[in-house]
Amino acid sequence: MKLSRSSLSDLVVAAVLLVLALPISVGLVRGAAPWVIVAFGVLSAALAASLVWRRVHAVGSFWVASGVMLGLLALPNLSEGPSVIFVPLSTLYLVMIYTVAAETGARALPLAVSAVGLALVVARTTVDPPEPLDWPAFWAFVVAAVAAVGASWAFGSYHHARRQLRDRQLREGIRRERELIAREVHDVVAHSLAVMVTQADAALLVMDRDPQRARDMVGTALRTGREAMAEMRGVLSLLREESPSVRPVESLEDLESLAASFRSEEVRVDLDVTGDDGAHGEVARAAYRIIQESLTNALKHSRRPLVCRVSVEVTRDTVRVSVRDDGPGIEATRSGRDGFGITGMRERVRSLAGSLEVSSSGNGTEVVACLPNT
Repeated sequence: MKLSRSSLSDLVVAAVLLVLALPISVGLVRGAAPWVIVAFGVLSAALAASLVWRRVHAVGSFWVASGVMLGLLALPNLSEGPSVIFVPLSTLYLVMIYTVAAETGARALPLAVSAVGLALVVARTTVDPPEPLDWPAFWAFVVAAVAAVGASWAFGSYHHARRQLRDRQLREGIRRERELIAREVHDVVAHSLAVMVTQADAALLVMDRDPQRARDMVGTALRTGREAMAEMRGVLSLLREESPSVRPVESLEDLESLAASFRSEEVRVDLDVTGDDGAHGEVARAAYRIIQESLTNALKHSRRPLVCRVSVEVTRDTVRVSVRDDGPGIEATRSGRDGFGITGMRERVRSLAGSLEVSSSGNGTEVVACLPNT
């Protein structure tokens, strides 16, 4: 059977610990009966095996090590000393207590088994005390054993908690990345398709009476599709950790071109940006995406002709974005359920510690977002 990298490292650790503890332990049992020496050797091999497989099968290895300790306790007292369980080799059991706590997070199991084991050691020593027995030294050993077991368990529990925290942070990071990607893809696709469909519908309406305007509208739809493909390549390049192929939104100056992409013969978009202090970076991108999603929803859910009013007020501390249309309202909002776009806007605003309000009725829909201008 091929050992994993962790098992190979545990094999090295087991070998080092055995080299340190085994010679003294063998020297102490050398004068015992032959069968005791053989039993000690078998139990030592089992303890070494449990050390090798302790991270692959933590609970199983712990039970094997516990059985080894019980076997050592069952052996007769040494000819000139206490039970075999008092040999230095037994200290390796502390490694197993640490391992089962660190790998599984078990709390009761290692403490309960260790408590039972220490109780059996005290009972065995009381019933069959070696000669001579230094009782003060024995009780000092019991206190030291309790402290060592507690320290091993606490150290293992600490490492388990730290690993759980690291894994939780990793999962949270992955979740946020997925939400970010989902928002970006939704914003690009939903906006582009809405504009393309709107322009194509309008082109069909005017194709007979004004072919040139129809061609212009079809050209706008094609241009929007190409821009969407470029933005998608930009999103994918970020996933591949490459330089983005398109310039990301960096300021509110990009809002004019965004509003122009929605305008058509039947769609009017009024844009009003006020304030002396600019907004840049994440705040500007959030404002851009909120306006983009709000106008896209208006196109998808509203009749024609459609009037949308976009207002952006920039101060030193906040950026207030308001988008209002005169459509019939967003059905998802009226029924109390947010669509993917509104959910994405809420997540984007929440990540910047801002606020978002969406109100919709038969007279239209209004989206108001307040973002900290940091």
